[in-house]
Amino acid sequence: MTMKKKLGILGAVAGAAAVVAILYYRREDVSRLTESFAGTAKSAGEKLKGYTRKLKDRLLNDVHGPNGEPVYMDMYDRRFYENADGDRVYMEEA
Repeated sequence: MTMKKKLGILGAVAGAAAVVAILYYRREDVSRLTESFAGTAKSAGEKLKGYTRKLKDRLLNDVHGPNGEPVYMDMYDRRFYENADGDRVYMEEA
């Protein structure tokens, strides 16, 4: 399972938890709760993004593209980054 899929699943679970939490509160508390939750979710998302970047750097030995792009691995363990057009550019193995 790729890291993008894991993050997608984690986001879906967090979203479902938010919906359940909102349903338990009265209507007048919803606006206050959503403002608080939005701030908390944003900071948690930034922390999670930082942790996943550190983990990827540790697993891929601090590999980045030529302009600092994130590097990914496909199902054949080939490393690539995406250029400005969104095309995959595969990297040479050393």
